[in-house]
Amino acid sequence: MKNGFVFFSNVIGLKNRNDLIISLGNPLYKSFYKPLFYEYKNNLLGSLIGLDCLPDECMSKTGIVKARKQFLQALRYAVETLNVQIVLLAASTKRLFGKEIELRVDLDGKLDNAGFTLRELYPEILFTNGDNGTAAILNMEIDSILHKAEIHSGNNIVIINGLGLLGHDSLQYLLGKNLNDEQIIVISNYTKDLKETIAYSNIKVFPNIMSIDIDNLDKISSIINCTHNPISLITADCIDYIQNGQTIYVIDVAVPYGFPEEEFIKCTNVHRQDGGNAFIENGFEFWFNPEICGLTENVLYGCFAETMCLAAYLKENPEEIEYIRSLDLFNVNKTTKEFVKGLFSKYDVGIAPVPLSYMKPISKTNGVSHEK
Repeated sequence: MKNGFVFFSNVIGLKNRNDLIISLGNPLYKSFYKPLFYEYKNNLLGSLIGLDCLPDECMSKTGIVKARKQFLQALRYAVETLNVQIVLLAASTKRLFGKEIELRVDLDGKLDNAGFTLRELYPEILFTNGDNGTAAILNMEIDSILHKAEIHSGNNIVIINGLGLLGHDSLQYLLGKNLNDEQIIVISNYTKDLKETIAYSNIKVFPNIMSIDIDNLDKISSIINCTHNPISLITADCIDYIQNGQTIYVIDVAVPYGFPEEEFIKCTNVHRQDGGNAFIENGFEFWFNPEICGLTENVLYGCFAETMCLAAYLKENPEEIEYIRSLDLFNVNKTTKEFVKGLFSKYDVGIAPVPLSYMKPISKTNGVSHEK
């Protein structure tokens, strides 16, 4: 069975792990679950392979080594059994082998200067972390939220919580919208990259939401959340601190969530949606219940959609492989993001007409708010 692409991901929680065991049995080699299959346009097969590790495990030294070994075992299986061509490092797996998969490791997942990089181990495979696809979708979602939150009025304020690849791209995207400096607040450590981006502007930077110190907190009408770091989670107390009766719109692109559901349900007049979800109106089919990986019919994570579109494009244009390899697929950047946006346009990938919140479709009548 030849797969054009494969998504690698850790399990996102205990419930997800239990669902996988019920559906697929125990993990192979105590490492990864049997593949779940997708099909696009009846001629391109892809799959998802879940590693048997949790996000928290991927943050400890021993957990990272364990997850690397699982990844390498699953990758060998995908290459030898599925004849895979493109590999996505999704969720926590994107951090296992360095920012640009440059770390040298051995087959047990331990760092080893005499070892190999992923590209050296499988030079014929195209690797990506899919962040340019997620960023392209998030940009579309930001446009929608800016309108709903009346940011374009020139008065209301948007918070960017977390400044990794997606947070930094969101900041640059907002700056391109010609908002005034007082309309953007950044929650982050004051890094060199941030200093260069905001230069001599008056954009305010705070270490966390509870430390925001401005005169008009009630002007804050939206949050773009790009982190699930435990010290930066959005809580009901955070919302209470910045809310003075106003409606607040939240896009939460983090997995696991940066605005946990148990905190959201304590809030009033808050509109929340999962961020980075791509919508494919026609031609895409799950061969399994998509809820098992937090999705619904016609919806893919932005990183998944990027990988699928790359596979579809290369199937039609195999001579373009060297150009694709020349793109920086592990950093969100203008060249790669614009190329991915072009693929999304070509293959009719956009944002869902009805977004998800906590993996559930939000009805058009109920909107995306939680009302007490």
